Amino acid sequence: MTTQLTARHIAGRNGQPVAVVNGLPGLDAQMTPTQLRQLARQANQIAIDSESGVRGMRRYPEDEEQSYEN
Repeated sequence: MTTQLTARHIAGRNGQPVAVVNGLPGLDAQMTPTQLRQLARQANQIAIDSESGVRGMRRYPEDEEQSYEN
């Protein structure tokens, strides 16, 4: 089962990109290696999107109904 993360991409202080992420596992989360790899892929994609100038809400993994407004 894939965990759905939501990130709100915004400009932080001094204009640097910041992502506010919801849906991360809580404290003492027990995760399999497969789940950890999926979380790492999602976090990496959030970072790539943030650095490339994406703004607004995005879901990770993406689904086909996602809005791509900037």
